[in-house]
Amino acid sequence: MLWEETIKMKQVKNKVSVVLVMIMSIFVLAACNNGSGEATTSKNDQYDTAMREGQLAISNKDYTEAEKSFEKALSYKEKDTKATTFLDQTKNYVKAESDFKAEKLDQAKTEATNVVNEKKGSKDLIKAGESLLAKIEATTNKEVYQALYDTSKKQFDAGKLDDAAGTIDELLAKDLTAANFKSLKQEAEALKVKINQAQAALVKEQQQQQVTTSSKYKTERNSELAATEFKKATGKDIKQATDDEIAAWLAQKSDSEKATTGTIDSSSSSDSSAASSDSSAATNPDSEKIKIITAVSGLTGYSYTDNQYYVTKENADLFQVEIRHAHTVDGTEISNMVGMFQYTPSTGGLEKMDPITGEYGPFKKDNTGV
Repeated sequence: MLWEETIKMKQVKNKVSVVLVMIMSIFVLAACNNGSGEATTSKNDQYDTAMREGQLAISNKDYTEAEKSFEKALSYKEKDTKATTFLDQTKNYVKAESDFKAEKLDQAKTEATNVVNEKKGSKDLIKAGESLLAKIEATTNKEVYQALYDTSKKQFDAGKLDDAAGTIDELLAKDLTAANFKSLKQEAEALKVKINQAQAALVKEQQQQQVTTSSKYKTERNSELAATEFKKATGKDIKQATDDEIAAWLAQKSDSEKATTGTIDSSSSSDSSAASSDSSAATNPDSEKIKIITAVSGLTGYSYTDNQYYVTKENADLFQVEIRHAHTVDGTEISNMVGMFQYTPSTGGLEKMDPITGEYGPFKKDNTGV
């Protein structure tokens, strides 16, 4: 009996020990799980806090602090998409501002555009990027507009009145309503008055010298190309020539070109007929030159219905094109020089002459509108 009781007591003790071990294990596991949960919750809270601080810094325009906050958020959630997007957008904006201040406008525009296009980023940064883009655009336009004014002033000072008038008209056709263009617009309008007055005085002087103002060949009389050709062929000033003399020259020029090219070439006067009603020297314009006028008009944006075109064929693949715009000042007709160009049909290449140096360079049409 004693032996049996001893065995039973040992069995009871063993059962109690097993139960105690199981209870202790449950407590240990619970403690471990609780610690892990608290750690995860803590990281999430810290991430959320860092993101809020970063966005608040952006709204306060403290972009350095914003970058630090987003980097901090990434330390709690590595490779998190939202934090990465906000950080990259902030860095792009900071770089755009820096490049703008350094007058690196092209780079600044690219970076600011990236900021605006990041629709999953900060709305405050998108607004800031749009504002910066507007500043960049205004600065770019101001440089273009100032260059036009400076060019017109140089042309005026050099006595190139028609060129100066054409350039200043191009500038005044731009949108100069913004406040930062007010001074430039006033200067441009004042320069235009000076140019027009000088042009009118010159025309009146020519009229006093009995220049034929009712001529059928106004485009030819105004053209520098025609004047050079006429002088070379006749030894006379085309502005002083009679209509009969100009008609005879044009006929001789046409016959000569027909003989050398074997094609219909009704002289520069026919180009004027295609581009302007001022000249009636030809009724069947050369189709080749019409193609040249059409091509150059498309490249420059200067309509041949609103401007005078004078074309000279240098060789089979090179044409000189003079474009002018006629208008009236104080009852006096004036023909402003829009530009002197060289066009190569085989390549579609167009070059414009610098009236100061006489050199031709690639024509670039600005994007601010003519």
